[in-house]
Amino acid sequence: MLENLKQNIPLIEIILGYVIYILLLVKTSFPLAVLWIMFIIYLWLLSSMVLKKYTFNAFLYLLCSSGIAVAISFFFLKGVEELPYPEGALMFHVDGIAKAFFLLFLCTIPMIIKRNTSPDKTMPKTTTPPYQYQNKKESWEEATPEDLKSGDYEPL
Repeated sequence: MLENLKQNIPLIEIILGYVIYILLLVKTSFPLAVLWIMFIIYLWLLSSMVLKKYTFNAFLYLLCSSGIAVAISFFFLKGVEELPYPEGALMFHVDGIAKAFFLLFLCTIPMIIKRNTSPDKTMPKTTTPPYQYQNKKESWEEATPEDLKSGDYEPL
């Protein structure tokens, strides 16, 4: 039980860190919430290395997902403003939107590059249609109408 908990400490840190990030964002200020998320990334990095659970892919996805969360937060805090009159009106600030989308762009590019250059892709090496017989020892031929009537054929 204790060993299982010890192996899940990095995941628990991240989940609690994101919850506290949201609370800090709502209750205090944006810069404090961003500092908190950076602290959580360093804490996760340290604990996953100590527990020998560190992988580069996990770190990359954590870093990029944290950046995406910060970009979305920045968009709603600096890019969109609710106006008191007329009721329900919104004002969009181009500079806040541009900064948020630039941060989103910077955080999604590494994930896209990693996903498309990963050696574990399951893309087929050849472009043969799936209906062709793949055994190299034997070749096959289509059954003739006489073969179909006589039943002297082997279906694939």
